[in-house]
Amino acid sequence: MSEKPFVAGIHHVTKAMGDVEYPITKKELMAKVGSKEVQLGWNEKKTMKQLIEPLKLDKFESAASFFNALAAELNRM
Repeated sequence: MSEKPFVAGIHHVTKAMGDVEYPITKKELMAKVGSKEVQLGWNEKKTMKQLIEPLKLDKFESAASFFNALAAELNRM
């Protein structure tokens, strides 16, 4: 039997981003939440820094701009 899909990854990222105020730069965001660890899969954890560093934007005007950039990068990971 195949492993059940893990669907809570974005939920964990959302919780880690809970106290972020926008607009925010990538550098400020990494300083604020970069050390937080999030579970992305049954056996996969990453720090927020690992998720934020590869994002193409240097500033996020809103939560939507952050999560859109993250979704685009997760497709490449």
